[in-house]
Amino acid sequence: MPGIRLILCGALLALNLGCGGVSDAPDRRVVKGSVTLNGKPLEGAAIRFLPQPTGPVAAGKVINGMYEISNKGGVPLGKHRVEIKGTPILPADTEGKSLGEIDAATKPAIPIPDKYHSKSELEASVEAGSEPFIVDFELKE
Repeated sequence: MPGIRLILCGALLALNLGCGGVSDAPDRRVVKGSVTLNGKPLEGAAIRFLPQPTGPVAAGKVINGMYEISNKGGVPLGKHRVEIKGTPILPADTEGKSLGEIDAATKPAIPIPDKYHSKSELEASVEAGSEPFIVDFELKE
């Protein structure tokens, strides 16, 4: 019986080593910055970093001209095409309000030229580091 125990222990050890912590996920970094349109902070928008040529997309919200993408560790390292699209701006306080009141207080999305979203020409290269990587965007109509 001691031989069987030794074989079982060896098999379990091999299985354990085979399931190690190797990950296919790309290295990431928190990215934050500002977004202005014609020199004024963009009130509300969505920002997306699309890795080039492919990879997982990272996205966040622009609120009062500022954004920070930190979910899942941030934006994958490397070169990205960046899309920024205006979103409806909800009221700051919605507690206790009906959907009709919230809808009436919601500001429409600020139109942003196609060259910044569907046909974006914006680019950013995210480099390795421990501190947040700062990328500011100055959009012009």
